[in-house]
This record gives sequence, C-alpha cells and structure tokens, in this order.
Amino acid sequence: MSRLRKSLALLGCAAAVFASEPLPVMVHSGAGRFEIAAVDSMLAHTIAGHADEAWRILADPLGLPTGFGLPVYFRVVPNSGEIAAPFAVVVETGGVVSVRLRADAATVPNIRHALVQGLLLRLAVAQHGVTENLRAPLWLEEACVGWWLTRSEAAQLDALKYVSARRGPPSLSDVLQRERGPAVEAEFYAASVWLLTFLRLESGRGREWPMLLSSLLGGDEPAAALGASYPARFASADERELWWQSGWHHAVRGRTLPALDGPDSRAQLGALARFVFSGPNGETDSVLPLENVLGRASEPIVASELSRRAAELGRLVTLLHPFYRNAGLSLADVFSAQTAKPAARAAACGAFARDWRDAIDLAAAAAAALDVVEAGALRR
Repeated sequence: MSRLRKSLALLGCAAAVFASEPLPVMVHSGAGRFEIAAVDSMLAHTIAGHADEAWRILADPLGLPTGFGLPVYFRVVPNSGEIAAPFAVVVETGGVVSVRLRADAATVPNIRHALVQGLLLRLAVAQHGVTENLRAPLWLEEACVGWWLTRSEAAQLDALKYVSARRGPPSLSDVLQRERGPAVEAEFYAASVWLLTFLRLESGRGREWPMLLSSLLGGDEPAAALGASYPARFASADERELWWQSGWHHAVRGRTLPALDGPDSRAQLGALARFVFSGPNGETDSVLPLENVLGRASEPIVASELSRRAAELGRLVTLLHPFYRNAGLSLADVFSAQTAKPAARAAACGAFARDWRDAIDLAAAAAAALDVVEAGALRR
C-alpha cells in the first residue's frame, strides 16, 4: 500500500473514532451567567434550570449584576477519576471561572453546591480581579444554598427552624472559620443560613453586608472583616458573640414565612413563562410563545422543561406577591394543558396573558399611588 493510501486510511480511522464520540450539548442560562456543557442533553437543560433559579433567588442577597463579562463555564465531565471530589471549581488566567462536575455525581445537592460555589468565585473575580486570595467561604456557600432552598420551598424554612430550636446557636467563630470536610452537620448548615439572614437584617444605609461580602470573597480574615464592616456593634469577642446569639434567636423565632416582593415575583414568574428553544429543524435559538411551546410538548427536552418548571412553580405560587398570585395560578394551568386539545391550550395561554397584564397594571397603579402619598408627605 502506498504512503498516500496509508495516510488516507489512518485519517479515515481517526475520523470514524471522532464521529463515534458523542458531542456535548451547550446550554446558556442567560447572557454572562452560566454556560453548561454535557453529553446528556437532558442533564444539561436540568442544570440550566437550576442555574436560572439560583440566579433569580440569590441576585438580591449577593447583589448580582444582570450578567458578567464572562459566564461561569459549567462542564459535566466523564467519570475518569480526574476529579476526586464530586465537583471542582477553578479560577483560571484571565478571570475565567470553570466548574467541573463528575457525571456520576450529578445529583441535585451537588449541582446546587457547584453552581453556588462557581457563582461566588465569579463574583469574587468581578470585584477583586484574579488574585491568590480569592475565597468562597464554606459557611457562605452553605448559607446561599439554604437561602435558595428556603425561598423555593417554604417547608424547608420550617425544617430549618425545627433543627435550630433543638440545638441552639453554635459559636460565631466556629461558623466563620469552618473548613471543608467530608460532611456538613445540620447544625452548621442551619447556623450559616441564620447568619446570612441576621447580617442582612443588620445592614442599612452603611451597606454593611455588601462590604463584608466583598471582604470575605477577597480573602480577608473573617473576624476582622466582620468588625470593620459592622462598626459600633461590639467592642470585644464576648460582645460579638452576644450580638450574634441575639440575632440568631430573633431569626429563628420569627414567624414570617419567606415571601417575594412585587419586583421579585414579576422576575421569577416572567422567567418561568419565557422559553428559549431552537427551531424543530435546528434553527437559531429564539423566544417561543407559550402556545408554541405546548405544541412541541411531544419533544423530550421540551416535555422535561415543562415538567421541571411546573414543579418549580408549584413551590413558588404560595410565595408570590398578591398582585401576581392569579398569574401564577394561570401559568400552572398552562403547564397542565400540554396534553390538551389546541383550543384548550389557547384558552389557558390567553387566561395567563390577561392575568399577567392585570398584575402589571396593579403594580403600576400601586407604585403611582405611593408616589402621590410620598410627594404629599414631602410637601407637608
């Protein structure tokens, strides 16, 4: 066989090998947010759904922008043994933050922690650039995951209070200095959520919480950063502990359920009603009307996304602001109509559109009325 034929044969074999390897599916959760890549398309879309939810719920406590210059690159990798832990988050040269999750460890808890850790480090890069001191403290990661869960599932807050009431507050130093280990005790997880809740309640015009968050992500020593960010709260370690324990009891004994205000309700419900899919023949991604989405419910990825959003909406409806409650219920009817006849699907989508317009009008009217009252108060 000539050299040319041998070369062509080798190239043919190589092409056959590469062609047999499945290509990863790329899914974006939003511009400058998360870019997810996985061979399993269903898993990629599931992770993207969790990423959307995480961003919406954590945008307020973390002060997230609309998007970063570069997204967090989230990769589901084969079970090659390259990563010992379920996932790894790395800050690379140029400010790239990449998350690698083992395919065999792609459980919902691991996905949540990987997303939160990646988000915290991406926020750290945005605020401080790439340095050796960047940190995503364990207590803050646990607190963000807990904040996420208690805002998406109200029953999680009751469970958190039950655990806390039986154990009491741990030392603040123990919470702040906690290192990563094989497992996280329920006491530490609960205390982390209450600490985040308390620090945000204590933050006011001085922007104490945003200042502390930036200091912690930049790698500052936690106790020193706390004292510098919350001045005049305590003068000694004992007073700091008393301050924390008082805040812990106030947070745990509070009887209010987590609820969303008007803007948050609008943002979360609007995101659940917005679908971006490629066309049936692989055309460019575009926003699809709800009725069109229901018409494609026989496609596995579309059906899976509808089911996921229906489950998320079921947890969210009780938390919605009253202006948006009817729209939330109507959207639930839309998700339930995916197997109905076209006329019934159109009716459900029309009902949601009307309730959505009513909610926007109510919010605008309330804002205008408050502006009038405030203007009158200022004139007096």
